[in-house]
Amino acid sequence: MSKLFKSAFSTARHFWFLQRKKGLRQRIMRDYGQSTDREIKEVIAFIQKHPEIELPVGMRPPYEWVDEYRPQNVPVGKDEKTGLLYVTFNGYRIFFQRDSTVEGVQSSASVCLMEQDSRSPHRYVGDGFNVDEGDIGVFIGASNGLFCASLIDRLSKAYLFEPDSMWHEPLRCTFAPWGNKVEILPLAAGSETTMSQTSLDDFFKNRPSPNYIQADVEGAELSVLNGAQRILQHSSKLRLSFCTYHNRTDFSHFESLLQGVGYEISHSPGYYFIGVRMPYFRRGILYASRFSKSAR
Repeated sequence: MSKLFKSAFSTARHFWFLQRKKGLRQRIMRDYGQSTDREIKEVIAFIQKHPEIELPVGMRPPYEWVDEYRPQNVPVGKDEKTGLLYVTFNGYRIFFQRDSTVEGVQSSASVCLMEQDSRSPHRYVGDGFNVDEGDIGVFIGASNGLFCASLIDRLSKAYLFEPDSMWHEPLRCTFAPWGNKVEILPLAAGSETTMSQTSLDDFFKNRPSPNYIQADVEGAELSVLNGAQRILQHSSKLRLSFCTYHNRTDFSHFESLLQGVGYEISHSPGYYFIGVRMPYFRRGILYASRFSKSAR
């Protein structure tokens, strides 16, 4: 695809997006204003209360409680030995990239904490859906590792896949207290194995199979699933937390794919309001689980 074509396509897509935004509030009220669904009604109430907010809302969950998470309330420290900035979470230091600023760390950490609030559509684990003592966990798109750190004491092993080299030093510092219990992989996870990427099926071919897989890879979650078909079909005990808000049909697609191989499906609470065409409201995280009788 030529640069000229890419530029023309991007321009046309932006124009289409702007056109679709026109009248979006009216369409939402027309299509959902009389809904009796409690979660839909919560979003509608937020939209009605805030006529000043431009729609779609985007990556800010459309709820009042989000304002409880203020960056300025996040204490930031600086490690004397490494010079890296960190926040303290559950008694553990979570380190950030070397070029981070205090304000940047505060903003990033507050978003991470907000996303794992019990009310959040981005919550990776929830009521009745969690990891068990001794599980093997996989974290794809590990970023700062804060979510993995929230589970690390329960896991027997954790694999963190993070292709961004800027995160490797802070991740090593964050998980140094756990030694060989944590492996940090400078790789993406996808549908096939290359120099910079591995499929989970290939990676775990000669390793114990994971019991929990979490993926947040900016819309490439389907590629991760496609590269884990053996694991998905043959694991006797497996839970998945996969982001589904990046692409508007991901939740229904993943739900169908995973139900087809015997998984029970649920989801995080609430919605994101990201798109300018239906479905306007997107589930944030798909939860999937499958247990054989012997694994229960």
